[in-house]
Amino acid sequence: CFKKYGMKNLLKVFLIGLACINFLEAQVFNPILATQLQTKIDSLKNAYRIKGIPASVYFPGEGNWNGTSGVSFASVPIDPDMEFGIGSNTKLFTAVVLLKLAEQGILSVDDSLHRWLPNYKNIDPDITIRQLLNHTSGLADYNSIRGYPDSILSNPNRVFATEELIQWVGPALALPGTSWNYCNTNYLLAGMVAEKASGMNIAQLIRSFILTPLNLEHTFFDVLESSSGTLANPWQNGIDISAVPRTSLNSAAYSAGAMYSTASEMVSWYRKLMNGQFLKPQSFKELTTFVGTGNYGFGISRDVLNGR
Repeated sequence: CFKKYGMKNLLKVFLIGLACINFLEAQVFNPILATQLQTKIDSLKNAYRIKGIPASVYFPGEGNWNGTSGVSFASVPIDPDMEFGIGSNTKLFTAVVLLKLAEQGILSVDDSLHRWLPNYKNIDPDITIRQLLNHTSGLADYNSIRGYPDSILSNPNRVFATEELIQWVGPALALPGTSWNYCNTNYLLAGMVAEKASGMNIAQLIRSFILTPLNLEHTFFDVLESSSGTLANPWQNGIDISAVPRTSLNSAAYSAGAMYSTASEMVSWYRKLMNGQFLKPQSFKELTTFVGTGNYGFGISRDVLNGR
């Protein structure tokens, strides 16, 4: 070995190795900051009387901090790998699927609904995919229909079809492109367009475009897929409602809000998406072009917090 490389070169390799080891050691998360973060989620749990919280934070140069506070139920503590419903974070997955389909030339975000879907009552067929994704369609929210909660709770095992849900949309609130209004109908329709254009259901699209490539093993689309881990028990008004089937609730939420994930996988997803490498430049520009009073892009919004 000495004859082949020489002592000087071997010393260089050794010093480089030491530098790499020191760099890896430097990735240890700051224990003071970790304590502050833990104290914060503990205080939030107590202040808002939350049963349990998982949290994950990425800090450049130090890596990830994962913390929990409280319990899932009884004396079972929240585990960092427990899966929680992520609600409207589902919208970002749906939007990225549409952008991926656009990158493949299967559709355009400026396509009108009439290219992909039949006409529906109270839905202007000239609304574009872009207007759906940035909430400028002017549509009414299908889950604001009178009696919606009762419909969901009356049979929690029922699976609602998208064609059924879309019939609940009331009269439009505005002409397309004239105002901004956050509306779940937009993302229900966006999911329907993605399915029609691709021939796959939205869960299959999200898995093939996002979850599998990014190794998000504990993120899934409920009803169409099953959990691969442990779900945290859901609570409502101080009551553990884990025994109540969530089928009707999440089939009705569909591409607007049916997904589950862990705190750490959500951090991983947002990091990989927002570094600008998962989407092509034009798609990333679409994603982060914020419009309207909600400062909304495609499944993601921008806000100002403490001047930042």
